Order: sequence, then C-alpha cells, then structure tokens
Amino acid sequence: MLVIELAHRTPGADVAAEVKRFHVLWDAAAEADSLAQATDEPGPAQDVSLAVSQSVTFTRVPAVGRSLLLADIEMFSRRDDVEQAYMRRMLFGLLDRVAEAAGVDPAARRRADRGDGVMELIDASVPMAALLRAVLAVVPAELRAFNRLASDSVQLRPRLVLATGNVSVDEHDGWVGVALSDASRLLDAEAVRAALREGTDTYALCVSDAVYWRTVRQNHPGIRTEEFHEMAVQTKNGTLQAWLHRPLPA
Repeated sequence: MLVIELAHRTPGADVAAEVKRFHVLWDAAAEADSLAQATDEPGPAQDVSLAVSQSVTFTRVPAVGRSLLLADIEMFSRRDDVEQAYMRRMLFGLLDRVAEAAGVDPAARRRADRGDGVMELIDASVPMAALLRAVLAVVPAELRAFNRLASDSVQLRPRLVLATGNVSVDEHDGWVGVALSDASRLLDAEAVRAALREGTDTYALCVSDAVYWRTVRQNHPGIRTEEFHEMAVQTKNGTLQAWLHRPLPA
C-alpha cells in the first residue's frame, strides 16, 4: 500500500503532510496485519504467498546414468494406418531382440512410444559394449529377415542413436535430461537422415561422442573402430559431435 501511495505522490506536495499521511497508512497496515494473525485469517500479503505455495510445487527428481537407444522409422507418416501399425510392431520386435542379445533384463528397460519411433532407457549396469555389439549384429540381420518377407510399402528402414548420460524420470513418467535432448537432436539430424537415404544399408546408426570414446575406441570384440566416422551436427544450441556408423564391405 505504501508503494502505491508513493507512486501517486503529487510533485510539490508538503513533505511534512506527506510523511504524516504515510505514518497513518503504516499504522493502518500494521493493525490489519495484527487482526489477521489474531483471527488466523491470511492478510493480503499472506494471500499471495499462500497462493504461490499451493499452486507451485518443486520436486527434485534425481538423475540417473543410463544408456539411451532411440529409433525412428523412415517416411512413417506416408503410410496408412494398417501399414503404420505393422511397422511399429516390427520396430518394437527389433529392439526386443537387441535387448535379448545384449542380456538386458526386462526390468532394466523403460520404453517411451513416440508414434513413428521409440526411445528406450537402459540401466547403466548393462555394459555399453554388449549393447552396441548387439545393435551391430542384430539390426542388419533382423532387418534382412523382416524386409525379405514384407511388401514394398512396409519395408522397415530405421534411424538409430545410441547415447549415454544422466536422465531423470518424474512421477508422471516424464523423461528429462541434456543427454536425452542431445540424442533426440542426433536422431533428427539431416546428416543421419541423409546417411539412410543415400546409403546402401537399410538402417543408419549414430553414436554419441561419449559412446565413441568410452566404448568404440576400446577395441571390444565385434566393434570395429574404423567403421565409425566423426560428424558435426548443427543444432539450435550449438554443435554436437557424434559418430556415424558405415559398415565396411564384408
């Protein structure tokens, strides 16, 4: 109230009169506050703080290190409903086989359906080398088997991203984390789309910089370092370094 009165003070007004008027206002405000406390009823200032405390609740959700496997189906929106449903089953089955090959317990996986794709959080206790090795071995073999029996309209050609980082899962099963945001940007990157569109393989695989340096470069069996090529992905938040997989001829 005092702030409002100060804002409306008339230039040139008598200072003594103004000060006296402010004292009267101050006493009135103090009396109103005392009355509100005595009757256990919130005053104006308490109304505001009470409303804020009731309408805004901040919950700190712990971030946990996880492996991230994202997949998206090429030209999914161009298919009709029946074709889309079939291709989604194919993609989910593909990722299930990858998890089985990597020795991932069902309880160590969480899946988020994106309609034209899927995101999976995998417990960090699962070795990244086992997960990447499973992707490299299972995906091309399964895609050959799927697509050999499928009609031209439902040929499955996915883009995949394998990354790692901290992710929080809140009480609404919402997933939050910089690593997840970066992985999503890699999945949608034009360089990855072009690799699938212009390449001879039926899939495109991109791994994050962290996966490359912590796993690919360590010469694990079944993972050929020379098949991964560095690329820079431009995003609205800057440049992301990543590595695109290009299989060498058998």
